[in-house]
Amino acid sequence: MKKVAVLFGGNSSEKEVSLHTGLAVIEAIKDQHHVEAINIDDNYTSLHKKLLDIDVVFIALHGGYGEDGRLQKYFERHNIKYTGSSYKASQIAMDKNRTKLIAKKNKIPILNWVILKNSNNYNLDNLKFPLIIKPNDGGSTIGLYYCKNLNDFKINIQKSFTESKILMVEEYIKAREISVPILDGQVLPIIEIYPKGFLYDYDSKYKSHGSSYEVPAQIKDSISRKLANDALLIYNKIGCRHYARVDFLLSDDNYYLLEINTLPGLTSTSLLPKSALKIGLSYKNLINKIIELSFFN
Repeated sequence: MKKVAVLFGGNSSEKEVSLHTGLAVIEAIKDQHHVEAINIDDNYTSLHKKLLDIDVVFIALHGGYGEDGRLQKYFERHNIKYTGSSYKASQIAMDKNRTKLIAKKNKIPILNWVILKNSNNYNLDNLKFPLIIKPNDGGSTIGLYYCKNLNDFKINIQKSFTESKILMVEEYIKAREISVPILDGQVLPIIEIYPKGFLYDYDSKYKSHGSSYEVPAQIKDSISRKLANDALLIYNKIGCRHYARVDFLLSDDNYYLLEINTLPGLTSTSLLPKSALKIGLSYKNLINKIIELSFFN
């Protein structure tokens, strides 16, 4: 039996999601591994002392230092094996602007956007309303606002700056919500999300019956192949490993990359486990597969 430390909690706005992921992971592996559950706050700088006899750390954190590369860099410095993408890939993927620039360079379709660092100094001349405001480095759609006109924008820009110092403003289109899970460099069945609300926001993701899902999504084969190819392309260009989830919008036969999540939710009802189950990979086997991958790359 291997000694596995499951790290969850953290100090980001996604802490609650992390708690659910961490507890689900612990439950899944407690009979097969020696598990050390670590509920961490904002201090990880002496964490390696708790991990001296640990074989691998399962990172069940979301957002903040757990997903933006800081924790990964710390583990690499202390030669600690961990699940998920490397610090460099995590750092890039958490930055939506850098991700979109890589996508643009590789001809992956994206929506028009600008980056804002000041609520009083902005230029929207190249964008058309309606717009979406969201943190450039956040997740779980926290701090996301829909703006149908300039007045909406002026009100919501102030709110969103309370969540992040750097915001992305992106053109909005009414489209299907599509997610492409990846495990060990292989694309799993594509998922379509049907949010009950107007947007696929925090409540839609995490509240009971906030959304419904279809796996596999009913999409033309030709479009499914393009989505899978571009999801894998951005995954590889960023340098991700082990697992991730790539989100798109799909309008008729046109699709647009939204973002890539290097530590997507991993509760038993999260999107990636739903997709894995469709190929016969149970939640318990999925978690053990991710642990196994951490020993090889």
